[in-house]
Amino acid sequence: MIFIKKIFKRSKSLGQFGLLNFIVFFVLLALSFFDDRTLNGVNVWMKPMKFAISIGIFSWTMAWYLFYLPQIRKVQKIKLTIITAMLIEQVIIIYQASMGELSHYNISSINNAVLFQLMGIAILINTIMVFWTYRLFSVVESLFPGYKRGIQLGMLVFVVASLEGFLMVGNLGHTIGAPDGQEGIFFFNWAKTYGDLRIFHFLGLHALQAVPLFAWNFARDNVKKVNIFAAIYFILSLGTLWNALAGRGIFWL
Repeated sequence: MIFIKKIFKRSKSLGQFGLLNFIVFFVLLALSFFDDRTLNGVNVWMKPMKFAISIGIFSWTMAWYLFYLPQIRKVQKIKLTIITAMLIEQVIIIYQASMGELSHYNISSINNAVLFQLMGIAILINTIMVFWTYRLFSVVESLFPGYKRGIQLGMLVFVVASLEGFLMVGNLGHTIGAPDGQEGIFFFNWAKTYGDLRIFHFLGLHALQAVPLFAWNFARDNVKKVNIFAAIYFILSLGTLWNALAGRGIFWL
């Protein structure tokens, strides 16, 4: 509870937007019990539920980091752009789910293709905002050096993982070696026996939290240790991409 209060104190707008997404998750979860329609073998509301959690966590994370930046006007622009881009993304995903349509990689009609393109543009703009934040962190002098480096490296890995999404766009799917909709693990639905590009995407995006958390807890004043951890995290995450591109699932051994 104290953490949530700090989030709202650091950024009311991103705090409220993140909370809205968590509320949306529970609404969609409840809705999923009354709607048994499926897409790619899972309930139609599963994808918007996952995105609601992800966007909520991302919003609160950026609220925490943007607080450190002294460039108030630029920070306000970044906040507004992030909220707008992620709102567009989530509204489209929820709308397509309500229509029983795939939101991603769906070019089956002009309307679906346009919505898919809008989502891609929104994600690209959001990625640019994170990279801009990374650049602005160069002037921050009030943080422990290891913690600052952790935030910066977390953002860099996030940007790489976000751009990896366009690899899935080019493939018109996230599964390698089979169509999307293969048997997957609980909730995440990552393919068990085929390559799944979403694994690296997920791990890389959450470097935004993982690397700074490591830095704060174990290496606030040790930049070298943070560099090593971030490198290992990125290499291991990249290994899941290599595994997916080879068409191997997470249970291939």
